[in-house]
Amino acid sequence: MNVFQKRLWLFFTIWFVIGLILVGFSLLPPWLEWANAVFLFASGLYAALYLWDVLPKGRFIIPVIFFGSIGIESIGVHTGWPFGTYAYEADFGVQLLGVPITIGAAWLSVMGASLAFSRRFPFRYNTVLLVPLFAVWLDLAIDPVAANVKSYWLWQDGGLYYDIPTQNFFGWYGTALFFSLLLARFEQKVTLAELERNNQYLFLMLHALFGLTAGVAGLYGVTLISLLAGLTYWLTRGGILFAKSKQKQIS
Repeated sequence: MNVFQKRLWLFFTIWFVIGLILVGFSLLPPWLEWANAVFLFASGLYAALYLWDVLPKGRFIIPVIFFGSIGIESIGVHTGWPFGTYAYEADFGVQLLGVPITIGAAWLSVMGASLAFSRRFPFRYNTVLLVPLFAVWLDLAIDPVAANVKSYWLWQDGGLYYDIPTQNFFGWYGTALFFSLLLARFEQKVTLAELERNNQYLFLMLHALFGLTAGVAGLYGVTLISLLAGLTYWLTRGGILFAKSKQKQIS
C-alpha cells in the first residue's frame, strides 16, 4: 500500500477504537455527534480504495454505488419503497435529495467490506451469491442499533426482527444485488492483498461496533449475529489457503 492508504487505515483504526468505546457504551456527548460522519466517510473512502484496486476497468462503479445508493434511499424516504416507510431523525450533515450524503459513504463501506469478505469463499459466482447476503448480514446488526438504540432513523411500520419491517431487508438485498452484478462484471484479482485483508477486517469491525452497542443495550440477538462474523472469519482460514494454493498451481 502507498503512504496515503496506510495513513488512512491507521486513522480509521484509531477512530474506530475510540468510537467503539464512546458509541458502544453510549458515552458519546452530543457535541461530538459529528464524529459519526467522519467514521462513515473514512470507512467509505477506504472501501473505495479497495474497489479502485479490484475494478481497474470498472471504477465508474464507485460513484454509481455512492450516488446510486443515495438515489435509492431518496426514493425510499419519499415513497416507502423499497425499504419501507422511515425518516431520518439524526443530523448527518449535508443532504442530497433528502438523504444525508454519508449514506453513500456507508454503502461504499458495506459493499467494499462485503466484497472483500466474500473472497474468503473461493467458488464461482461468489460475488453475486454472497455479497448481497453479507450486506444484509451487516444490516441485521446496523438497523436495530441505528433505529432502536440511537434513533438515527425511525420506522413507521414494525416487523418481526426488532420491530424493523421485513421489507427493509429485501430492499437491502435487492440494492446490494444490483451493485454486486456490476462488481461481478468488472472485478479482477486484487493487486494489493493488504487492502483486501483490511477490508475484511472492516467487515468485522462494523459488526464489532454494532454488535457491542447492541449487547450493551440488551439486544443480544444482534450481538450473536455479529459474533458469527468473527467465527466465520476464523473458519474460512482454510478457504483462503486453498485459494492461494490453487492460484499458484494455475500460474
